[in-house]
Amino acid sequence: FKRDGRCLSCAAFLFVLERTGDRPPTPPPAEAMAASAKRKQEEKHLQLLREMSSLPPNRKCFDCDQRGPTYTDMTVGSFVCTSCSGILRGLNPPHRVKSISMTTFTQQEIEFLQKHGNEVCKQIWLGLFDDRSSAIPDFRDPQKVKEFLQEKYEKK
Repeated sequence: FKRDGRCLSCAAFLFVLERTGDRPPTPPPAEAMAASAKRKQEEKHLQLLREMSSLPPNRKCFDCDQRGPTYTDMTVGSFVCTSCSGILRGLNPPHRVKSISMTTFTQQEIEFLQKHGNEVCKQIWLGLFDDRSSAIPDFRDPQKVKEFLQEKYEKK
């Protein structure tokens, strides 16, 4: 015996489900699964960034030697502090700076930072720097740091 094109037992089953509010388990939508995979990838990238920033050369800001950099300079591949990140954005051309903890990084950006970091950047950007004739400025003097960064990146 059929009712509304369905057998009565199916109709009765659906009636019970509707009355009790129970729903059969549904598989998660593809979007939820993709979001979960994306979240896992972002967590993996953050872990890699934290490991890179804990390496001895990366524990200090590349531009002023302040301890505990919280940003990356994606233009050159270095780890920098908050103060220098602001100065770098104001240089000509502006550097692309990203927060380590507040931004997501692509796989390509992670690989770029792994290939560079402060040690490689030091060889590139400070290779001819004579610290006897001019020292890296004290990070507590923003004007001197700005002048140093302009000399380092704009006038090199």
